[in-house]
Parts: sequence; structure tokens; C-alpha cells
Amino acid sequence: MKVTGTRRGCLLLVAVVCLCSPAAARASFADLLKHLKDRLGPVLLARDVLVEPGEEVTLAAGLRSGLRLTGEAGRRIQFHLGERRLGQTTGDRDGNAAIRWTAPETCGDYFVRVRVKPDDQPERKIQDTQLLVAVRKADTPLVVVDLDKTVVASGFARVLLGGAKPMAGANLVLQRLAKTRTIVYLTHRPDFLGPKSKRWLAENRFPTGPVLTSTLGGFLKGSGDYKTDRIAAIKRTYRNLAAGIGDKISDARAYAEQGLVSILILHVDWSEDDAEDYEKLAAELAALPQTVHVVTNWSDVAAVLFEQAVRSKEAMEKRLRDVARSLRRRRKD
Repeated sequence: MKVTGTRRGCLLLVAVVCLCSPAAARASFADLLKHLKDRLGPVLLARDVLVEPGEEVTLAAGLRSGLRLTGEAGRRIQFHLGERRLGQTTGDRDGNAAIRWTAPETCGDYFVRVRVKPDDQPERKIQDTQLLVAVRKADTPLVVVDLDKTVVASGFARVLLGGAKPMAGANLVLQRLAKTRTIVYLTHRPDFLGPKSKRWLAENRFPTGPVLTSTLGGFLKGSGDYKTDRIAAIKRTYRNLAAGIGDKISDARAYAEQGLVSILILHVDWSEDDAEDYEKLAAELAALPQTVHVVTNWSDVAAVLFEQAVRSKEAMEKRLRDVARSLRRRRKD
């Protein structure tokens, strides 16, 4: 698992989070730094994969250590499916280890345990991790869902610090959707948050699905470009991408331009008293493709997905501009 840009380190990531996330304003840089120091000591990372039945797939893992997430070389990494060992390989100089494996012919979710060979364990034991091999036929309908401020009510900093809560109704809507669709959690989070993300989804009763994370390099590249690239890669095999749900305008554009039903969960601070902010957001919505649905909660997401309801961006644009006009009138008075 090549992790591009990790040598630039988590310190840079924390700085980006502190600058970009409103939630981070409530969490000091020192708090975030302490959290990373406490949590990122040798860690085994592995990435979920989506593959067709009977196809050969790469199972990849990476062993990282310290704030810089430096690769740890030379340890033997093992991959197990139940009691069966699928393979073993030694981590390269960047700590990356990968094997090739032929996926089962039967569709389903296969959980592969990844571990450092017991003989190679350091004094401070490195915890096992798990990757999901989601075996699906090429015509399987998929729904792409973001995590932060989409199924998670809070932003990135709160995820780092713990205590993140789900958006109301998100798990129920996705549980219903998962009866006929495969849920793909496509997140801009860096891959060191993969294990934490999977635990959170399970603890909050979200349906099982591959969690596709970014590298640190991908994180710094920007969410819209990252998701456009990942969706295009998925579509090379899986043509039936039914919908995309997220909270960023760049994500909504990426989903729509790739032909998905695009649902934007918009978070607006209606207590804001700057008319220009409302008008700027309205202009950003106006620039989106006409097909994008704009909602504020998961009840509206359900209406779009299950009742073919329309939640047009024009309605939200109008509301934002009406608020801006009202604020300007109040200032004049």
C-alpha cells in the first residue's frame, strides 16, 4: 500500500485540519497533537477492496510508526481469512506489504485479518487490523457515501479527538438502502483513520461496506479531485453507480459529472448575519449541475432515493438569497 506523501507527516495534516475545520476551532492544536502521539504508535494499516467474483486482487497493508507515520521495514505481514493463511510477505523499506489473491466465486463480504507475524512483534505489540474484500458482480448497483458531515454529524477534528455522533436517521436510511444496493463509503480521510472509521460505523449500526480512504497526498490534493478520480476508477468495473451523497459542493459536482444521482447535504449556519456569505453560497449552488439535489437532513435524502422526490438546488438558492436581502434591509433600517 503505497502511501504517497506520508513523509510530509501528520503535523502538516493537523495544521490543515485546524485551519479548515470549524470544529477544530474548539480543539487546540496541542490537543490534536497529543491525540496523534497517543494513538499513532506502531500501527498496521490495510485498505478495503471491491472486486468481481473470481478476479485476482491485491491485498495491501502498511506498517507505520510515529507522528511522521514513517514506514517500518523488515517485519513479516500475514493475511488470514478465518483460519486459513492467504499469504505472508515482508514489508519493504517503506513498510508496505502486499499479496495477490484470487477472490471467491461467490459474492459476499470477506473479512481478511492482517497481522505482524508473532515472531516479528516488537515489545509494544502491534495490533492486528482487518480489511474487507467486497466481492460484487460488475452490474451490482452501488451508492457512494461520504463520512464527515454526511453520516457523521461533526467534522474531521472531532473524529480525531473522539466523541463523533451520527447524523439523525443516517443509519436507518442506509440500512434500508443496503437491502438492494452496496454502500461504498468514499471518504477524503487519510488512511490512518481507516480502522477508526470502520469501528465507528459498526458501533453506530451502519451497514457493512468497503471504506475507501485517501492517502495523505490525496488529502492535501482536495476532496473534489480525489473523489472524481476514485469514482472514475470504480466505474471502470462497476458501471451501475446509482447515487452519491456528501456535504461538499465539490463532491456534489463530482458525483453529478460522473452520472450519479447527486445529493448534497448542505450545512448552513442560519445565525450568520453576513449577507455576502449567503449570497456566495447561493452562487456556488447555482454553478452546480441542474440535476443536483440539495437537502439538509436524511429524511430528505430518503425522499429522493425512495420516493423519487426532487429537492432542487433552486429552492435552497432562493432561501439563501431571501435571507441575504432580509439582512441588508435590516442594516438599512
